[in-house]
Amino acid sequence: MGTTLTMSTFDAPARPLNIPLPIDPPEGGWTWPPTSVTLIAGEDDAVLIDTLPTVEDSAELADWIEASGKRLTHVFITHAHVDHYLGTAALKARFPGVKVVSTAATARFIAEEQKTRRDTTAYAAIFADDIVGEIVIPEALPADGRIDLEGHDIIGVPTGQSDLSESSYAWVPELSAAVVGDIAYNDVHVPLFESSSEARRGWIATLREIQSRAPRVVIASHRKADAVNDAGSLAKTIEYVELGDELLSADPRPSLAEFVARVVEADPSRANITTLIYSGAVQGLR
Repeated sequence: MGTTLTMSTFDAPARPLNIPLPIDPPEGGWTWPPTSVTLIAGEDDAVLIDTLPTVEDSAELADWIEASGKRLTHVFITHAHVDHYLGTAALKARFPGVKVVSTAATARFIAEEQKTRRDTTAYAAIFADDIVGEIVIPEALPADGRIDLEGHDIIGVPTGQSDLSESSYAWVPELSAAVVGDIAYNDVHVPLFESSSEARRGWIATLREIQSRAPRVVIASHRKADAVNDAGSLAKTIEYVELGDELLSADPRPSLAEFVARVVEADPSRANITTLIYSGAVQGLR
């Protein structure tokens, strides 16, 4: 184990959406947020954390991995939102020997989606670009969560609540690095549309659990391409979710315009205001 691991991200841009809301879209139209996936590489082999949902981005991601010269051995899926795992089929077609893994909870969620195709159908309806249609069910990691990369450990850590009830992240002890999927958002608006106050408090607890590791590197899936990948994104996401919980739990609650204005005022640099508007609208603000 003489080599040191490296980490690099493939950054896909925001993608256009067709969202059926009875309100005017923001300037530039409705968009899916920019999305990054992370390649952790040794001397010859590599592990990818999450995938991308569109056909175009999946093909470009595969080209990028191929150009790295590394052999892709594993894809680790952090959670069961379709934008994180739909691209798996495209990667398996390009890299037939790759092993797709996740926590047991994530594998169960994806297996259920393969039966119902509820989320896949919904995403296909709103994405302006073609999305990958085939669903690949990951193999559940062993109890210790360990993925071996040339003798180096990558640990899949189950966490419970984030913007989904069951989530996880990849912990790389050697680099003091956490690749956190949707647990944290880095300078991109945070989705609150599926959350209750109890879920938001659980999400904050998950973020604080990761903070307790004192990671030097934190890579979020939804981030500005030039964002700094450090633990600051954990603290900033806590602040965002706390404010969102305060506003959504208020009596009386703000209007949608007031909600958007308050969040933007508190954190004006965040990208993809579609997420913020959609969160308020789905939460019933008008």
